Amino acid sequence: MSDDRRLTGRGVVASLGLALVAATAAFGAILGATLPTHMDVTEITLLAITVPVSPLTLAIYGAVAMGAGLVAAGLVVHAVSRRVDRHDEGAA
Repeated sequence: MSDDRRLTGRGVVASLGLALVAATAAFGAILGATLPTHMDVTEITLLAITVPVSPLTLAIYGAVAMGAGLVAAGLVVHAVSRRVDRHDEGAA
């Protein structure tokens, strides 16, 4: 039996992005579990929204922030790549 699975650039980038989002969520959960006991912080305010500090809320915040940043960076890379490809086609 042969294994026809190949690693593609998009697959690797998506896997790394998912791993970064999961790691950020894990670190957020750890921070949410330790921050109230060590720093006596029970809530934080983000853009006029008060959020209670807990492992779940900081894990969600970390995952959403990292995911949004990675999606924004991916869109910029995609747009620049398309522009460069169009420029290269016109020059050929």
